[in-house]
Amino acid sequence: MTPDLIPAVDAAGLPGPVWLFQFLLVLTFFLHLLFVNLTLGGTLMAAISHTLARGRADDPRGVLAGRLIGINGYGISLTITTGVAPLLFIQLLYHQFFYTATILIGWMWLSLLLFLTVGYYAVYLYKFKGAPARGRGGGVWLWTAAILFMVIGAIQVAVNLIHMQPGSWEALAGNPWAILNDPTFVPRYLHFLLAGVALSAMVVTWWAVRQARQGIDPDLNGTIAHFAWKWVLWASVLQIADGLWLTMALPKDVLLGLMRGGGATMGPFTVGVFFGIGILVMVARCSDPVTRPALVTATLGTTLATMAIMVVTRDQVRSIYMGSSVDLSQFVIRAQWGNFWLFAILLVLGLATVYYMIRRVLNEPAEGADAA
Repeated sequence: MTPDLIPAVDAAGLPGPVWLFQFLLVLTFFLHLLFVNLTLGGTLMAAISHTLARGRADDPRGVLAGRLIGINGYGISLTITTGVAPLLFIQLLYHQFFYTATILIGWMWLSLLLFLTVGYYAVYLYKFKGAPARGRGGGVWLWTAAILFMVIGAIQVAVNLIHMQPGSWEALAGNPWAILNDPTFVPRYLHFLLAGVALSAMVVTWWAVRQARQGIDPDLNGTIAHFAWKWVLWASVLQIADGLWLTMALPKDVLLGLMRGGGATMGPFTVGVFFGIGILVMVARCSDPVTRPALVTATLGTTLATMAIMVVTRDQVRSIYMGSSVDLSQFVIRAQWGNFWLFAILLVLGLATVYYMIRRVLNEPAEGADAA
């Protein structure tokens, strides 16, 4: 590949230091990933649960499907909203690479808007025309949403792989589908999908245990907690196995670069691995989550911590992949601190609003038409 294929750095420069935007990229991507996992994993889990319940809303698995879609009524909106900031920061730091990647798979990238719109609408069709509203049915809408969200996830993985491997651009220009042959594509995608399932199942378990402990439909919530806890267990088992596959599938120079980074790179990676194993141990040793509410809460907290650590490792792996292709020090810095503080204040206010909304939903759930 000729270096001429990499566009020049934007002469306008950056409105602040590089380290600040790297930090904000990692932070906002983690926040975005929380809702991505609930949307992707939750919709898939809901579709499978609905199918196992044979489309009936009175089956505990059908109730679970309805709860997951109830979460996604908010989760999809927040997925879209929280995706704006990390998209902004990746465009600031890696615009020559990110834009090129989206151009190489142009029609697939643009199809995200169509898939997202149809998937979002399908979720509401299931919620108000399917089992949650009518007692049964609506599986077609639910599976439509799940499949479209999984396709969106695959496209995002493809763009991520393309933008950090400029050496592949020349070949991909003639055949963009060749990115599917990348040795890390399948394990990366499965890692993404399994993380979504694990977090969604963990959140559902936590909520069911909370309800059961308060004496609200204890039999129903106990059944849902047991069912979802098994999802957490098996998703964690598969996640660890897939994580090993992904690590071994990394290019040799990337894997060596991760190891040679010393504590800065191997530290977060090692902690993330141990946390993942710790989650599996905690889940495997508990057969009745309703009787261990503190353990369930601790497992959820550890899951969130693991996600945060792995987001850091993901960013470090990107830097190793790109190597000498990118030099962030070449940016001209033209600081605009007024704009930064405005963004920081709005970010804090936005997160506070989301926190308030979630608390209201948990403590005062709407019913009937208001649930829309």
